[in-house]
Amino acid sequence: MRYLSLFFIFLAFAVSGCVPGSNQEITDLKGEVAQMQIQFRELQRNHADLYAKADTEFVTLDVLAASIQDLQRKVSALTQKIQDLEVIAGKKNRESGDSVLPSDIFQNAYSDYSMGKYELAYKGFQAFVEKFPNAELAPQAIYYMGESLYSRSKWQEAIDEYQKVEQKYPRSEHVAAARLKIALSYELLGKKSQAMNVFGSIVKDFPQSSEALTAKEKIRIYNNAQKK
Repeated sequence: MRYLSLFFIFLAFAVSGCVPGSNQEITDLKGEVAQMQIQFRELQRNHADLYAKADTEFVTLDVLAASIQDLQRKVSALTQKIQDLEVIAGKKNRESGDSVLPSDIFQNAYSDYSMGKYELAYKGFQAFVEKFPNAELAPQAIYYMGESLYSRSKWQEAIDEYQKVEQKYPRSEHVAAARLKIALSYELLGKKSQAMNVFGSIVKDFPQSSEALTAKEKIRIYNNAQKK
């Protein structure tokens, strides 16, 4: 449970707007986030083990998968907070000439997305990526550009955005999620074979991910339907 305690400590910084007063504190925060990432990967492995041992516990698995994705988003947000603090502390140059922090633009866009203002959210995330292409949240911003289109049933356009996550940030933790939404978009477009190919790639490349569980179930349903 230690990673949860760390999360609430970081969240207190984010909510209160408090800024650590020294470079050492920023370094310490980086170390703590690195530990959270290790524990996050362990949680993913436990999730895969649970699925292998008790594949009928779908409710439990769904809850755990949602928790993993939520923690993944929070780790990214906290890492972005560190980058904001580095900007404030003068440890690196701003990526834009204005006084707005990267997380401010991202959060504004995410607020629009949460309220169902998908077109406005898309523009906000797009502005974020254009201003801060090297920011921690850049892959997530592109993913949400895809989500904003997906939510408006613009599935082919959404695919184009989701693909950019892996094209531009191949090591991002959001690649598996982006691939899953690509497959689901193909499915909605009636392109079953393309969807199955992508589902298969998720199982192969990300076998311990929560996305692989969904992909396996989709493949199972598809194969059963083919046998009838």
